[in-house]
Amino acid sequence: MVGLRRDEKMITLRSVSAFCAFALLAACGDAEERAVREAPVEPTVEPAAPAEDAAPMIPPAAPVYVGVWAAEADWCENAPGSGENAPIAITEGEFLGYENRCLIGQVEEGTEGGYLVALACESEGVERTEVLELDVDGEMLRMKREGADDETVFVRCPEEGVPPAEGEGN
Repeated sequence: MVGLRRDEKMITLRSVSAFCAFALLAACGDAEERAVREAPVEPTVEPAAPAEDAAPMIPPAAPVYVGVWAAEADWCENAPGSGENAPIAITEGEFLGYENRCLIGQVEEGTEGGYLVALACESEGVERTEVLELDVDGEMLRMKREGADDETVFVRCPEEGVPPAEGEGN
């Protein structure tokens, strides 16, 4: 501080001291804030037990088209998708037929048991999309490809006695 007057030296020293104090306080504040942010949060309130009269949560029922369906009742003895004379299997997410497997996309429910079901399929290595019209009446399923004139009628296979689909464990 050569060449500075005494009062200038004092102002400079005070400025440097104030800057250092500010820097130290700022550094401490960052560490404290970081410690608070990184500290584990403990719950302050215990979750309440469900009321005794609360209704149990019941998953929604599967659509009526879900099941194993066959064009001929005696085909129900065969595993879904296992051959030409085998039933088809429809789950909420998949359609399994002979030599094809489709993922179910968008489903639009109509009236009186009718549905439009969008499929993304793979059959013998070829991918395609299609829309099916499904109409369920009791134990009967009518299936029609969108734009087609003919429909296929299936009967519901009993849940017991149907062999697992190809690729599923026995």
